[in-house]
Amino acid sequence: MKLLVGFNNKIYPGVNEFKSIGTCKFINYNQQSILKYIASCDIFIPHLREPIDNKILKYAKKLRIIATPSTGKDHIDENELNKRNIKLITLFEDRKFLDKISSTAEMNWLLILSCIRNFRFLIDRIQKEKKWTNSDIRGYELQGKTIGIIGFGRLGKKIAKYAETFGMNVLVYDIKKIKHKKKYSFVTLNKLLESADIISMNVKLNPTSRQMISFEQVNKMKKGVIFVNTARGDTVSSRALIKGLNSGKIESIGIDVCNNEYSSSYLPNDPLITKSFTDKRIIVTPHAGGATHDAHNQVFKKLSDLIKINISNKKI
Repeated sequence: MKLLVGFNNKIYPGVNEFKSIGTCKFINYNQQSILKYIASCDIFIPHLREPIDNKILKYAKKLRIIATPSTGKDHIDENELNKRNIKLITLFEDRKFLDKISSTAEMNWLLILSCIRNFRFLIDRIQKEKKWTNSDIRGYELQGKTIGIIGFGRLGKKIAKYAETFGMNVLVYDIKKIKHKKKYSFVTLNKLLESADIISMNVKLNPTSRQMISFEQVNKMKKGVIFVNTARGDTVSSRALIKGLNSGKIESIGIDVCNNEYSSSYLPNDPLITKSFTDKRIIVTPHAGGATHDAHNQVFKKLSDLIKINISNKKI
C-alpha cells in the first residue's frame, strides 16, 4: 500500500503510525503539489486546508481510501468519491473515542472567557499601550449568566457541563428530539436567541444548519449577546454577525471557523476576519480547536486503526 499523508511527520510525529500500513509519503501539500503524488497512492490522509474535489480526484487513478483526521467532511466531495468507488473514513465513525477528546470544547470555552473578559483589549493594554489601567475595559462574570447551546451533540454536551460548573443557566436547542435532562432547559431556537447572554454554535454542518444564523436570527438575539462559533463557518452569515456587532445587538464574537476556509494556509476570505483587524471585539483563531498535541496523537492512531479495519474487512 502507498499512502499520501498531508502532514509533515517532523511537525506531527503521530502520523508515523501510518507507516504500519504501508509506504508513506509525508507532504504538507497545496493544490498544485498534490498532483505530483496523488496518482500513485492507494490511501490518502488529507489535511483540512484544501478542497478534495474533482480537480484532484480525477488524477487519483489508484486511490481506494480517503481517511480524514476530522469529524467534519465538508472539505471532501463525497459525490465524487462515490462515483469513483473511493471509501471515505472519518473519525465520526467512533463516537466513544471522540468523547475522550476535549480539545475543541476547551477552545470553545476559551473563546467564551476571552469574549466576556475583553481579552484582546486586556492584552493590548499592556503589549501595545503600555498602560496599567483597566476601568474602561472591564468585562463580566459567567456565573449567573445564561448560555444558549445550539447543537447538543458531543461538543454541545461538554460545553453544557463546563457552563454548569461555572454556575450558569443552560438553554439547549437541537433539531433532534433529545431525552430531557432536568438540569438543562430544552427550548426553541427563537427562545434561545431571545434569552441567552452567550450563544455557542456547536452544530454539524449539513443542509439544515447551513446559514442557520442569518439576519433574521441576529435580530432576535438579546441585546449585548456574546456569540461563539467552533462548528463550521458556513453555519452562520458573517455579514449578519457584523451588522449585529455594529448595531450593538452583539457585544463580541469569538470564532475558530470561517467561511471559505479551504485555501491552503492563506487567510480565509471572510469579512469577520477583515473586520477583526480593526475591531477588538472580534476574536479569531485559525481553526485550532482540535489542534493539540494530545488530540493529534490520539487521532492519528485511531485513524490508522480504522484504515486497518477497513482493509482487513476487504471494504476497499
